[in-house]
Parts: sequence; structure tokens; C-alpha cells
Amino acid sequence: MKNRRLGRRRLPWKIVICLMVMVAIATIIVVILLMRKDNSSQNQAESQYSTPTDVETHESDNVEEVKSDSPEEQPTPTIPPASIPGGNCTTGLGKLMLINANYTVNSDFISVRKSQLVDISALYGITEANAWNGTPLVDEEAAQHLNDMVKAYEAAYPGHTLQTMSCFRSIGTSCGRLCAPTGTSEHHSGYTCDLIDTAYGNTLDTDYYPEHIDWQWLKANSYKYGFIDRYPVEWAGSSMMQPINLTEDGTTGYYETWHYRYVGIPEATEIATGKYNNGAYDSLEHYLKMRGFLNSLTAGTCNQ
Repeated sequence: MKNRRLGRRRLPWKIVICLMVMVAIATIIVVILLMRKDNSSQNQAESQYSTPTDVETHESDNVEEVKSDSPEEQPTPTIPPASIPGGNCTTGLGKLMLINANYTVNSDFISVRKSQLVDISALYGITEANAWNGTPLVDEEAAQHLNDMVKAYEAAYPGHTLQTMSCFRSIGTSCGRLCAPTGTSEHHSGYTCDLIDTAYGNTLDTDYYPEHIDWQWLKANSYKYGFIDRYPVEWAGSSMMQPINLTEDGTTGYYETWHYRYVGIPEATEIATGKYNNGAYDSLEHYLKMRGFLNSLTAGTCNQ
């Protein structure tokens, strides 16, 4: 009886073999799974390792973009050759030309320039307040914008008329600080007019500025039509009782609330809003120098 019981407790050899096979198979499966996990971890690590390289390349691209915008790589503006003889180094700029005591023009330039201008009294009915000044002559492009500006003013103040008080001049004047000798006057350019509404008086005097709604309106609105207050008080350089003072800072030497100069709408907007002057009204001298056209304002030289 004892031997029969002991025999029953033994596992058949076939079962043992099956169990061993199953254990082997399970071991193999575990090993395969572990190997796949190791490969996945390695690939993830390689992917993470490659990320700084991509970022580094992107940052390098950004640096190159910044360099391309740097001031050193901006092209230096050039001044086209002057089409009129007898001018100065800025006359090739056309409506941005500069004429003053340091940037002068001669009689040849003045004569040719006069022949290029149009009569705004005949074309647009803009009259000269002082008959002694003769026919109001202006550059054709400037004349069109002047007409628009005059109409806008007269629409804002019905019953009022904006007139000229001298536009182009063939000769300068020699009556003191507010006058410019021949060759130094901006009136030779054909882009300038002294403007006045005689309802507020017919005297060109800065002391009357508070009474002149016309000059106040022009100061606030002229840039919309391509004109600038050419001689604001901030850029006079010194009192009108002192000698003219033209400096490298861009002073004009004059203070005239009636003197308006055509430079084009984009340029007038930049000057009036102080793009190159910290938001404050600019002078033409300072504006041209900041844009890179001029070299020395006191020597009358350009960057050419």
C-alpha cells in the first residue's frame, strides 16, 4: 500500500518536460521584451541628444538675420547727378535739395531753374498778395500739392483766402538777418512759398503768430500735402538779433512762421513727426544729415 501511494505523488516525465519547455519559452519572451525596451530607450536618448543641434542651428540663423539688419550693412544713400549746372552737391536730390549760406547755387542754376517752373496764379488761381513780387512761380509737382493745401485751408475757414507773399526769386535780399543774399536763398529752389491770409494782416512778422490762424493751421497740417515749416523757432540757432548761426547740429539760422517748403508727403511726414529727431519737429538740414546724404553742414559737403 505504501509503495502505491508514493508512486502516485510522482509527476509524469512528460509533464516535467512540458513545464521545462514552457519555462524556456517564457524566458526567451522576457529577454526579447527587455531587448526591445533597451532599443526604445536608446532611440529616445539619441533623439533628445539631437535637439540642441537643431536649436543651435536655428539660433545661428537668427544671428545672421540680425546681422543683415545692422546699420553697418545698410547701403549708403547716393545723390543723383544734378541736371542743372551751377548747383551744389545736393541739387541732384530735387525736392530735397538744400540751399543756404553753406550750400549755395550760382546764377546759371537760378536762370535754368526759373525756366522749369509754372505760374500758380494762372493754373490754380493762387494769387500773390504783394504785386511787387511778380508772378508766383513754383515747381509743377509742388504747385499741385500747394493747390490742394490752399483748398483745404479755405474749406476749413470759409470766406478766407490763402495767398503767396513771394515764391521763386531770381535775386536774394540784403535787408538784415531775415534776408538771404543771392545764391543762398531757398527761394531759388522753386519749392518754396511764403504764405499768408491777409485777413490776419499783411506783415510777415513772427510776433503776430498767435493772431494768424493761417500759420497755425499750416504748422499742423502742411505735412499732409508734402510741405514743411522750413524755419521753426526750435532750429533757428540763435536770436534773430544775433548773427546767423549754422551748426553741424542742423540749425537753419532763421525763424519764419510763413515760409513753407515742398519736400514730398513721405519726407514731410518724417520731418513733421520727428522720425530722426526723437519725435520732435525736424529741420531739413538735420534730416538730410541723419539720412546720410550730408557730410559736413558747416563745410557744405555731401557723402558722395
